[in-house]
Amino acid sequence: MRQTFRQPKSVALITAAILGTLGFLSSPAQAEMDAERGKTLFAERGCVICHSVNNVGSDVATSLDASNMNIAREPFEFFARMWRGAPKMLALQNADLGYQIDFSGQDIADIFAFVQNREIQEGFTEDDLPDHIKEIIDNGPSAAFE
Repeated sequence: MRQTFRQPKSVALITAAILGTLGFLSSPAQAEMDAERGKTLFAERGCVICHSVNNVGSDVATSLDASNMNIAREPFEFFARMWRGAPKMLALQNADLGYQIDFSGQDIADIFAFVQNREIQEGFTEDDLPDHIKEIIDNGPSAAFE
C-alpha cells in the first residue's frame, strides 16, 4: 500500500512556490509529496552514503532522522542547508559514484517528505539499499571531505 505524506496545506503551498520559483515544478499540482518514494530515492540515489536515517547509512554528514531534526518542518531551511552543502555533496558524489546525482523538484519534495516522516523512517533498513550503495558504505565513503 502506497502511503502519501501530506503536509499542512500552507507548508505544501510554500514548498510548491519555492520549487516552482526555482523552476523545479511546472505546477503546484505536482507538489504532492510522497515519503515512500522519498525513502526509495534516498537509498537508490545514494543520499545514504553520507546521511543516515534509522541508523542506516553513514555518519559523514548530518543524520536526517525526523526525530533529531529541528528543521524538518521548515522547507526553506532544509533547502538552504542542502544548497550550502552542495559543493561537498557534489565532490563526494563524483568520487564515490563517478557521477553527480540528478534530482527533479519532485524528487527533492519526496525526499523532504521522507526526512519528516518518522513512521516511514522506522521501516528503513539496510534491505532497502541497492548492493552497490551498500558496498560504498561498507568500504567507507570517499575521503573527499578530508
